[in-house]
Amino acid sequence: MEGDNLTAPDTVRAITQLLSAAEGGNSEAQYYLGYYYRNGIGVERNDITSLNWYKKSALAGSAHAQNKVGMIYYTGKGVEKEYTEAIKWFTLSAKQDFDQAQYMLGKIYSIGRGVEPDTAKAIKWLEKSVSGEHPYPQFLLGKLLYETAKTPEEFEAAYHWVKTSADQGVGHAKELLEEMDN
Repeated sequence: MEGDNLTAPDTVRAITQLLSAAEGGNSEAQYYLGYYYRNGIGVERNDITSLNWYKKSALAGSAHAQNKVGMIYYTGKGVEKEYTEAIKWFTLSAKQDFDQAQYMLGKIYSIGRGVEPDTAKAIKWLEKSVSGEHPYPQFLLGKLLYETAKTPEEFEAAYHWVKTSADQGVGHAKELLEEMDN
């Protein structure tokens, strides 16, 4: 697709080879076709074709593809928003320790999108997602822990995650940190 030091890019050939591999069941090729159709790279942009390729890869067990399918249903880009369907795919991905899906489940359960809000489930998924060292899961985890803190140890854990997020530039975390310091 991109070429290398010896060959020039050849998108037609690359797409042909990806299609052959994807139709043969190669889940990585299926994922890339989903990506290419989603973004119109080497093919005409087509959200439905993209979703179909992502789903094939997801059904083959790709955590990355499962997360992508979840995001498509969550955002409703190219399809109708379906939070229940999004949760199903995020859960499959999250159970394979894909931190972005774990974050999305934490976010979903914290605000109750498609489900009843459940702070305990939100915290559970966010605690798993923070291992990816992304500042937004850290902020949301710290915020939820702060809102539910009953002991100095719980407050300390909340403070740790909010500060970690604030140190990475998350504005809301900086604001909450100021509140926690007062």
